[in-house]
Amino acid sequence: MTTLLAADIGGTKCELAVFALAGDDCRPLASRRYPSRDHAGIEEIIARFLGECGLRPRFACLAVAGVTGKDKATVTNLPWIIEAKRLEAAFGFAGVVLLNDLTAVCASIPILGDEDWIELQPGDGQGGEMIAVIAPGTGLGEGLLVRTDTAFMPRGSEGGHADFAPVDAEQLDLLRWMMRRGGPVSYEDLIAGPGIARLYDFLKETGRGQESDAVAEALAGAVDRTPVVADAALAQAPCPLCRRTIELFLSILGSEAGNLALKTYARGGLYIGGGIVPRLAGHVSFAGLLEAFRRKDKMEELMTAIPVRLITRGNAALLGAVHYGRAALAGTRTA
Repeated sequence: MTTLLAADIGGTKCELAVFALAGDDCRPLASRRYPSRDHAGIEEIIARFLGECGLRPRFACLAVAGVTGKDKATVTNLPWIIEAKRLEAAFGFAGVVLLNDLTAVCASIPILGDEDWIELQPGDGQGGEMIAVIAPGTGLGEGLLVRTDTAFMPRGSEGGHADFAPVDAEQLDLLRWMMRRGGPVSYEDLIAGPGIARLYDFLKETGRGQESDAVAEALAGAVDRTPVVADAALAQAPCPLCRRTIELFLSILGSEAGNLALKTYARGGLYIGGGIVPRLAGHVSFAGLLEAFRRKDKMEELMTAIPVRLITRGNAALLGAVHYGRAALAGTRTA
């Protein structure tokens, strides 16, 4: 049986699995997850994984959180450069496909079931060939899927690095506060993982909330401050400042999700992926996100007609890499 190594390579974790190349079975023959920063590069992780599982896949399809070309990819939040030819030489692969991780998430949508997402807004049921995806995680991913009876074209982008545009007085103050720290301000600066801590600092330093002693103590000893803020916001007795931080995060996310849906005319739906927002489901209201998503002046009626769905399937990028790799390598399945 010819097999395919699929991988989701991010700044926080790398998830690898081996699948049959032929067919549409998405059950892996073997799978593992590794912390990215514990390893020097993807070659080290692949070698470890293949050694542990004892399999020798013939092909590989790697979804990379970064700028990706046909033969080379650069991981945005790690000093890693991934080269297809180098991987082929190191592991004996007959072919390596590199794709952006958001391309992979977009590619997963046709194979996700109703149990893999939560509907936040039903839309009008008219649908369309354009589907947009926004995914806050270690970074902010954005992409789209063109899907018709004859075409299947998932594409990630670097849209998360577009300039942040405030929509009210508070967000204008936030932009000024960020600019005093230097450099341009992107959406990724605010609505990816590290952005949550920045939003917390902004609210605290501008007198928009009182920091609790318990949260201050936890933050002082934390290597990664974001989980501290998120956990305190979701606690049974939530920290008001932390909860306000999450509400601001969701409002900015909703606004940019609406921008993306408008620019791609995503009548087929706007899907929210990534590792952050699914954690919030059942703990906070998404009303603020949807309000910001719809608040597009003359286009409010259109925005209400677009389905908004939250992807809860944790390995969507990995599944998308399998789906994409099988399609890309269709002519080489018996090689």
